[in-house]
Amino acid sequence: MGSPHPPAKPFRAALDIEASGDLALRLGTARLGTARLAAGVDTWERGVPADWLARLIEDWQAFDPLTLQARLDRLTHLRAEVDGVSVHLVHAPGTGPDPLPLVLTHGWPSSFLEYLTLLPLLTDPAAHGGDPADAFTVVLPSLPGFGFSGPPPPGGLTYPQVAELWHTIMTGVLGYRRYAAHGSDLGAGVTARLARAHPDEVAAIHLATPGLAAPPKPWTDPVSEHFAEIRAWLAEEGGYSHMHATKPATIGAALDDSPVALAAWLGEKLTRWSSTTADGQPAFDRDRLLSTLTLYWATRTAALSLLPYWAYRHAPGSTLPADDPGPVPVAIDIFGGEIVPFPKPPRELAERYFHVTHWAEHDRGGHFPAVAEPRLLADRLREVFRPCRGS
Repeated sequence: MGSPHPPAKPFRAALDIEASGDLALRLGTARLGTARLAAGVDTWERGVPADWLARLIEDWQAFDPLTLQARLDRLTHLRAEVDGVSVHLVHAPGTGPDPLPLVLTHGWPSSFLEYLTLLPLLTDPAAHGGDPADAFTVVLPSLPGFGFSGPPPPGGLTYPQVAELWHTIMTGVLGYRRYAAHGSDLGAGVTARLARAHPDEVAAIHLATPGLAAPPKPWTDPVSEHFAEIRAWLAEEGGYSHMHATKPATIGAALDDSPVALAAWLGEKLTRWSSTTADGQPAFDRDRLLSTLTLYWATRTAALSLLPYWAYRHAPGSTLPADDPGPVPVAIDIFGGEIVPFPKPPRELAERYFHVTHWAEHDRGGHFPAVAEPRLLADRLREVFRPCRGS
């Protein structure tokens, strides 16, 4: 009996050329209001420094979107229609004796572009000094409302709802009987829900520095200290999240209309949440930053990309229940080295939510380890998913 879901259809992920022309016009007439707000300030404590933003706008004016388009054209793009939501995904078959299907989920303010350097390391490990037995067939979807995916329903989708979309795509549309999953940021929330809802089909999951909700008390001292760190971090760095969760349409109007607003709002996070290279530069390099900004602008998805925060705050049952870990093996890597450090959860907190089978902590990688340390992340994914192959 065939699947009740229509097959995913190939399509060309084409950037809107008209949008590129409009972008050039708007960038050329930009009014950099931060010049007065941040006059004489070269630090980030008030937000993006004026000189930094001016250089970013100049670089964006010089950026050729055709270079990004050529990169997109080298990938296999599919579109899956599931429950009224149109989902874009990159599909990359593995090269090896028995590639393990693996779904990778990005977060905000990122996109599927975050994983492109990691992709060949996973699909063809032998070509990069690895064992062909560690090959993955990678499925790389764009969250609804991001990139080339269609919009979510009004109000957005919760983690459990996106997880159901992913599960339907992996099993009902693509036909994989068992699969593994990785996620960071928003993607970690989706991936965690996959493991809870589908333990028979999800072989194992890997999370990169997941954010964990406060479980019921009592708390140990390390857990109490962690949530104190979170409160302090949110007070200084969490304004974006509160805005997304409470008034996404307000900031979204600016992001959809002004490339300067988009460059400042996304550029600050992509830069400051990144780790650094040996020469002190953000590991989320300029080309990837400009490609990400161009993707958001050309697809007109900046405002829609904020809706997961709204959905998480306003939908009942969005928080992962504590003290019911479930049977699926969970590997967690804590990546550090961000320019603006994130609070890092202790293992004992994670064990209230997950059946933790692997745990590792690193002083590098930042919030975007697939960009900053793709080989380290590839090695970790090969290692942690090795026990579930062929089972």
